[in-house]
Order: sequence, then structure tokens, then C-alpha cells
Amino acid sequence: MPRFSFVIFCLMFFAVSFGVAAMAALIPSIAFYFGVSKEAAMPLTWLYMLPYGAFALIWAPLTRVVKIKRIVLFTSFAFFLASLAFSLSANLGQAFIFRFFMGCVGCSFVPLVLIAIGKSVSAKKKAKYIGIFFAFSYVSSFISVFLSGFLHWRVIYLIPAILSLLVFFLVLKHLDDFDFRKTHFKISYLQTLKNKKALSFFMVIMLGSLIYHSLQQRLGVYLSQTYFLKQVVISSIFTVSTLSAIVFEFSGGMLCSRFGNIRVSRLGFILMSIFALFLIFVQDYQKIFFLIIFWGSGWALTHVGLSSHLTHLPDK
Repeated sequence: MPRFSFVIFCLMFFAVSFGVAAMAALIPSIAFYFGVSKEAAMPLTWLYMLPYGAFALIWAPLTRVVKIKRIVLFTSFAFFLASLAFSLSANLGQAFIFRFFMGCVGCSFVPLVLIAIGKSVSAKKKAKYIGIFFAFSYVSSFISVFLSGFLHWRVIYLIPAILSLLVFFLVLKHLDDFDFRKTHFKISYLQTLKNKKALSFFMVIMLGSLIYHSLQQRLGVYLSQTYFLKQVVISSIFTVSTLSAIVFEFSGGMLCSRFGNIRVSRLGFILMSIFALFLIFVQDYQKIFFLIIFWGSGWALTHVGLSSHLTHLPDK
């Protein structure tokens, strides 16, 4: 894979990831801005994640008939429009709609890049590439979560809009085509579901994602209601989590190459479980600053392990 094309992929994922982790921390502030309860603003999390999961199934098969470059051109510009519209929302209803569209197009980048890495990077280097790629996501999340304690939420979501527009022009001028239309490349979800090993693997991915996002997206509200924390403190806790995730995402690729993808994923699940188990017993919120390290590092190891294993699956 050409180095500059990989850099563009990383910048693209940086832009998409900028407002994902920040949303969990910003729910209390957005709810206050629109004059609604925190529970009423909670759909801002799942209205992004629901299409993010569902529409991801659409973008991958398109690579059989459309060059990846053309798909990315469309989705990067569409993400720019959706992010800009969300940052300018006049009411919560509009925010729900534009957040939904952000998820519809934002979900395209991960499957497209995984396909590009899987088809154009040697087996020994795949885990390294994936670790670096997802680490940029965590760096982006770290910056956005940190800034969410100081900047207005509209500014937080204006930043990915500007970045995605920049990505659009970089893709237009410099990204390789990544044309896999003529290669022996087949995507059949029905056939995949008939394979017991593949089905079991995807169930693990679904379970891990369900555990992470179910807790992650409500954590900001939980901290606010349980400990009555201010926005800056909530954002600081999320910042520690994201910082630990960055460290283990970068190193996770090397760990996968040495110890195996599945072993690294298992360790990640254990660390996430430690956080979830002990969170309900914590009475002093200051201890969460330490405990949250298990959550961020656990998710990073699980993420890079499962993603690396996914790229090693056969073309069929």
C-alpha cells in the first residue's frame, strides 16, 4: 500500500472519530443547551451507532463494482455535510436527524480500509497497519474528549466537518484507486453466516461491541447523575481512558504479531470486565481516574485483536 494513501486513510478515520467519544461526555451539556433532560438527549449516541453498524454492511460489497477511491470521495463529502449540519442544528430534533446521517456515511471508512489493507498489505504487516490506523482514531478521540471540557459542543463537531472536507480534496488528488473489481473477490453475507467458525467470530465481535458501547455511551450521564460532576471532570475521565487506549492501540499491533490476535483480544475482554465489575462499587469518583485505564486499554486490545484477525479471513 502506498504510504501517502495510508496517511490519507488515517486522517480520514481521525476526522470521523473526532466526535464519537466526545458525544458520551457531551450529552449533559447538549441536554442543558437545548433545555431537555439528559435522558431525552441520550438518542444522540445510539442514533449514530445504529446506522454505523447497519450501513457498514452496505459499503463493503460496493467494492466489487466501484473503486474504493470513488466510494471514499462520496462518503467523505457526505460526512462533511452531515457534520456541518449537526454543528448548526437549531433544535434537538434536527440534531437527531443529522447525527443519524453522520452514522450512515461515517461507518464506510473502517470496512473500506480493512479491505484495502487485507488485499494490499502482506500478512506479517497487517496487524501493524491496523494498529496504527485505529490508534489515529484514539488520538482523535483523546483530543476531542479533552477539548469537550472547554469548547462549545458546536465547535467540537465543526472540526470534523472541516477535516472531512480536507480529506475529500486529498482523496481526489492523491489517493490510489484501490480497484479490486477484477480480482477474485467475493462478499456474501448469507454464505458467511453458514460458516460456523465465521459466525462464532462475528458473534464475539457483536458481543464485544454491545458491551463497550452500552456502557461507554451512558458513562457520561452515569458520572453526572451519580457523582454530580461538572463537564470538565467528566471530560477528564474520558481523556484518561482514551489516552490509555492510544498506548495499547499502538502497541496492540505488535502484541498481535507476537502472541496472536485471539490471545490479545481475550486479554482485552478481561480488562474491560474488571472495569465494569468494580465500577458499581466505587464511591469516590477520584478512583475512577485509575479504574478507567482498564476500560480504555481493554477496548483497544480487543479492538485491534479482532480487527487484525478479520483481515486474515479467506477471500471467500
